[in-house]
Amino acid sequence: MKKKSVNLITAVGVLVVLSGAYVGVKTYVAKQEAADTESAEEENPEIISIASADVKSIKFVIDKKEVTFEKDGDSWVKSDETGFPVDQDKIDTLVSSLNSIKAERTLENVEDASEYELDQPDNTITVTTEDGGTTVIQLGMENDSTSQEYIDLNKDSSTVYVVSNSTFSSFEGTLYDFAKSGVFPTVDSSTVSKISVDGKDSSYVVEKDENNFWNITGDGETEKADSAKATSLASTLSSVAYASYVNYNCAEDELSQYGLDKPYAEITVDYQEEVEKESTDDENEAENGDEEVSEASENENQGDETADSETDGSESLDEDVDSETDGNESSDEDVDSETDGSESSDENVDVADTEDSEVVENENTDETADDNVETEDTDVTESDDEAGVETADTESAESSEDSEEDSEPETEMVDRELVIQVGDQSSDGGRYVRVNDSNEIYTISEDSLDTFLGKTNADFWDLTVSYLSANNLDTLDVNYGGEDYIVNVSRETSEDENVETSDDETEDEDTTDSTSSDAADGNDVEGNAADDNTSSGDSTDEDTENTDDSSSAASTINSASVTLSYTLNGKDLDSTTFTTFYNKLINMTAQKRLTDEFKSNADPEMTVKFTDIDGNEMEVKYYSYDTNYYAAVINKKVYLVNKMTVKELFQAFEAVTGEKVENESAETADPETNASAASGDSTETEMTEPPEDAEE
Repeated sequence: MKKKSVNLITAVGVLVVLSGAYVGVKTYVAKQEAADTESAEEENPEIISIASADVKSIKFVIDKKEVTFEKDGDSWVKSDETGFPVDQDKIDTLVSSLNSIKAERTLENVEDASEYELDQPDNTITVTTEDGGTTVIQLGMENDSTSQEYIDLNKDSSTVYVVSNSTFSSFEGTLYDFAKSGVFPTVDSSTVSKISVDGKDSSYVVEKDENNFWNITGDGETEKADSAKATSLASTLSSVAYASYVNYNCAEDELSQYGLDKPYAEITVDYQEEVEKESTDDENEAENGDEEVSEASENENQGDETADSETDGSESLDEDVDSETDGNESSDEDVDSETDGSESSDENVDVADTEDSEVVENENTDETADDNVETEDTDVTESDDEAGVETADTESAESSEDSEEDSEPETEMVDRELVIQVGDQSSDGGRYVRVNDSNEIYTISEDSLDTFLGKTNADFWDLTVSYLSANNLDTLDVNYGGEDYIVNVSRETSEDENVETSDDETEDEDTTDSTSSDAADGNDVEGNAADDNTSSGDSTDEDTENTDDSSSAASTINSASVTLSYTLNGKDLDSTTFTTFYNKLINMTAQKRLTDEFKSNADPEMTVKFTDIDGNEMEVKYYSYDTNYYAAVINKKVYLVNKMTVKELFQAFEAVTGEKVENESAETADPETNASAASGDSTETEMTEPPEDAEE
């Protein structure tokens, strides 16, 4: 028992000792941390602390010249050039960088300032505060290995401070790095209708025609352009941006230093911009609208008075209604006097009275006893008065909503022109530009400008050889292997019963006419039963009650579809076989256009003449050109088409004729071309959609 007590006392004693040790260690650590913090503060003292609000002006070196920005009210201005477009945020940023600067090291008793390049500082910053005090900061050498910079304060080089080399980075740059630059005009590419480029190397015009197709004009000739390429050119405008700001007020005699007195190129863009209509137009429309409303209200009041005079059975009721609304009328008169002749309240009362009279007249027609008539009329009048108030409130709310909608600004599309003058190459890898005869000079990267410059009309040519929709084809004359073939197209219109409607309805004559017109183009047309049902007229209560009966009996209306059939030299031709060939023919796309003169001593291996339903003709001839290409010649244009693609066309036509014609003049294509052709599927049984930019 005694032994256990001794052990317990020993354990308690150990616990007390450990607790004391823990408290001691914790106290020591806290003191040590405080000492380290104090030491760190001593090692990194704050050497500059200038509140932004106290700064009156700040001067430093830009482009080897001292520039001073000073406060003018709440804005910063360049002291010697108040018109300079100072970037307010930029100056605020560099001023705020002086709020608190700490030294990472302090070097005292420095004897040779040149050791840290402070005898010829890289930059000198002079800050003047509102109380007239100044702080001068000289920036010396940078130590790239430690990413630090040496500075002194107030030109006292005996004490040198070491700070991070990013501390004064906001003071670096050219003068126009501290200018608020403009923004390149925003152009919606979908509204672009014309792009003209007039350059020293090349000139061309890409323009939309009245059918919204792109055309390319160059060297005095105009032809259809590749839609994808022209659209891509227009889309580039949305990504063009200024690279750098060069001059905010360039005089005419200064343009030559940027090469803009005689521009390297000029880009002109015609487009449209959505803008708000002028307020004067809105006010005129509002005044005209008020006059029309006023006239309409007067006409309604005259109609109400006439109806009141002609209604014998409702005269007494009208008097009661008028007596009950006298208070309202008087208040309305007061309102009228205050609002200079506004009649909106009186009009609401008159309309309500008229509606009450009409309701009472209908009630009187159904009743026979005079006493009952008076009682019911009175009840109706009271309930209608309440309804009139609710109606007036509803109309007021609706008019409020309408006024809010009317208050939204109306917009319209206006024509705009963007002119970009392109000058010499700049040091930043771009070119100097001037936009819309502005005095401001910027640079734009050459990558952006190269999209427009250095191009020719050949870069935008459409490479589709010959496209004509089968819907517009009348005859196709083909000479192949020395034989002549003629394909005639016939059209048959059929009626399909596929739309249900009620027995009362008949097919609209206008719909039939439009169906026949569409059928002539070879397009399938479906009947618009839903539209017919919607426009059949307003349904009455009786119609609503008989909905179930009428819906049980239904008939159908017919829609027209056109079926194309073909004959070859007067004999019926399988439609699938022909469309496989024709699809390859009209979707033939060249890899490039031949600009040199083309002459061939051999006859064309295939000649195809299209005749459309209007009698217009188009002829294309296929010649063997070399081991890789066939030359497709149409209207003096020479398209170079992959040889295997043309071979597939010939094979498809041999399937049409049912004969195997040996082409002795055909040359064997290289193995790579054969391999690529073998990997593709050349069989198509349906007519594909026309190319995006194809014209029928």
